[in-house]
Amino acid sequence: MKLYHVTTEKKAKLYGITGHINKPVRGFTTLVSAMAWAIQVGRKVIYEIEGNNDNLHKLPDHHNHLGEAWWFDEDINNYQCVLSCTNKVQE
Repeated sequence: MKLYHVTTEKKAKLYGITGHINKPVRGFTTLVSAMAWAIQVGRKVIYEIEGNNDNLHKLPDHHNHLGEAWWFDEDINNYQCVLSCTNKVQE
């Protein structure tokens, strides 16, 4: 499943350095729901992520009317930045 992961500028820089996102990795099913969450929590970077569906679990909370929230119980190596409200993020 493809998810949209919302993060901070500081963590986005770390992803660029390490080449992966450490587990558990949470995300939303739609970009719009991830954008709504980013506004609510003040985070500025959104990645599109993909992982192994065998390690995918539905979160009991964090859902909104625009999409569902899930988490991967694995490090994520397959990701790309789809929205950044900063010019400091390196991929």
